[in-house]
Amino acid sequence: MRAQRTIGAVVALAALVVAGGAATGSHTIQRGETLSEIARDHGVTIQGLAAANGIENPDRIREGQKLTIPGKGGGGGATANPARHVVKPGESLAAIAKKYGTTVQALAKANGITNPNRIYAGAALLLQANAPAGPAMQPIAATSTLHVVRSGETLGAIAKKYGTTVGAIARTNGISNPNRIQSGDKLKITGGGGGGGGWQCPVPGARFMNDWGFARSGGRFHEGNDLMAPRMTPVRAPVGGTVKQVSGNIGGLQFHLAGDDGVWYIGSHLDRFGEGGRVSAGTVIGYVGTSGNARGGAPHLHFEMHPGGRNAPAKNPFPTLEAACR
Repeated sequence: MRAQRTIGAVVALAALVVAGGAATGSHTIQRGETLSEIARDHGVTIQGLAAANGIENPDRIREGQKLTIPGKGGGGGATANPARHVVKPGESLAAIAKKYGTTVQALAKANGITNPNRIYAGAALLLQANAPAGPAMQPIAATSTLHVVRSGETLGAIAKKYGTTVGAIARTNGISNPNRIQSGDKLKITGGGGGGGGWQCPVPGARFMNDWGFARSGGRFHEGNDLMAPRMTPVRAPVGGTVKQVSGNIGGLQFHLAGDDGVWYIGSHLDRFGEGGRVSAGTVIGYVGTSGNARGGAPHLHFEMHPGGRNAPAKNPFPTLEAACR
């Protein structure tokens, strides 16, 4: 009997050692978080996270729920092969591609880089595309509207009406002097609101750069672009779809837009909400602010795109924003 107990204890200890070798981390869900965001921040897949926690529907998680993070122990990452590379001062995209046995073109595509000669030290680059091809992979073409200039109208007023910029209208129509338009001129408006359709610039006139992958607190990385604009600047729906209004500790006041184009859009740090529910492209769905962990900083809209839906990984929105907003 004593021998059997000893063997049983040894087996139990061996099982404990094996379990310890596959030690996992944990995460307590905060208000407004999605399983996609949590999986992304911990460097694991949504499927793996769901399986590790017995989650049948990734859209149904609750605040305060404690999740087991598979493959995340005290020693570090989930896999031996890194999913990201943090750019060091002086590194080029070509050198990074060579190091990981990939190409400049592949890295540029995975990270929404429109100028391979311009990357930023400290930014974390995805080493492979981790989402299906979708609208965020390349600029989204916008339909156009024809506007006939009325007496007394300015290009600024026209741009505001259609949710676009003076520069965008000038470039599209070959206007060298924005102050010289005449009554009766016919202007082609691309990507504008006012019922014109197409993909809208969410914050016309905002300043932004390709800050995808920049380091954030808690070991996170920026998986969107920040659109800098004065507080209370209107935020427009880039496409038609259904808006859900969300509040969380990190993102503050957020809109989640299930776009008719199959993309899940997230906008964070709003000052206040605009329209909710079913909206059309160009509808004001919020106002630029500093809510959440942006409090005390410069007003901006953190903007994300998830081609493939809510639980698909984010893709760099910069190429699309550059095409629609500049």
